[in-house]
Amino acid sequence: MKNCLVVINKMSGRAAKIDKEKLLAKFGAAYSVTLKEILSPEDDWSADGFSLVVACGGDGTFNRALNRCAEAGADLIYYGFGTFNECAKAKGTKRGSREFIRLCEYASAGGSYFGYVAAAGSFTPLGYIVPAAEKQKIGVLAYLLRVIKEYRVWNIPARVSADGSLFDGTYTLIMAIDSARCFGFRFNRLYAPDDGKVHLLLIKSPGKDNLINRARIFFPLFRAFFLGFGKEYNGKNMIFRAVKDLDITLLSPAVFDVDGDRRVFENTAQIRVTTPKHKVYIGDPTALNP
Repeated sequence: MKNCLVVINKMSGRAAKIDKEKLLAKFGAAYSVTLKEILSPEDDWSADGFSLVVACGGDGTFNRALNRCAEAGADLIYYGFGTFNECAKAKGTKRGSREFIRLCEYASAGGSYFGYVAAAGSFTPLGYIVPAAEKQKIGVLAYLLRVIKEYRVWNIPARVSADGSLFDGTYTLIMAIDSARCFGFRFNRLYAPDDGKVHLLLIKSPGKDNLINRARIFFPLFRAFFLGFGKEYNGKNMIFRAVKDLDITLLSPAVFDVDGDRRVFENTAQIRVTTPKHKVYIGDPTALNP
């Protein structure tokens, strides 16, 4: 009998909705199942020795499972039980009524895979600074309460090569998104699953972080996330386009939000879309609700 590892992130925003017994019974019929519950950030796990990993949690859980299963050659089934569940909502819905949707490609940044976004700059720390206890207690409100604090101008000098087009500047937001959604906004109407592309969003910085410049970045941020994109956009202060090959050269180290986890890129972030060698599925979490 093949081995299956079931990982339940108890710190995820909607972990209380997971029916553990139903989950173990579901996969125990065909596999020898090992259960791993994540109770603190220090808890760790490995996919080595398992044919299948079933991961339940938020976007960060999916990111870690995606990379660890790729390294171990294990298949992955992911159920979204986080606060936003951007990966599951973008890639596992409106694609039929099947319980499992296979993901046939995903993007990588600096050699590590990501499920839906790699971004630096304005508002991006929201992905990794909100404590798990707050997300479990008040859900999306835990993020909203910190929005004002994170509303500021960033200055990230970078040179961006997008399918051969070059953009040099200082940016308040750099985003590579492989999803229709981010920050809870369904703004990327150009997204199509498994299309071989990511979408690049660049918003230029107007200068120092002060009240006048914060007002100046409001309009491109509003344009991007509230109005969204139904086609590519090439403006003086904002770029949005689909790309296959994306290279971001940083003049100094920058902190990125990668699927809700903090990651520092020292000088470059090479972003590519690849086809996984193992099987990756997005599961319907309602099948595991109590």
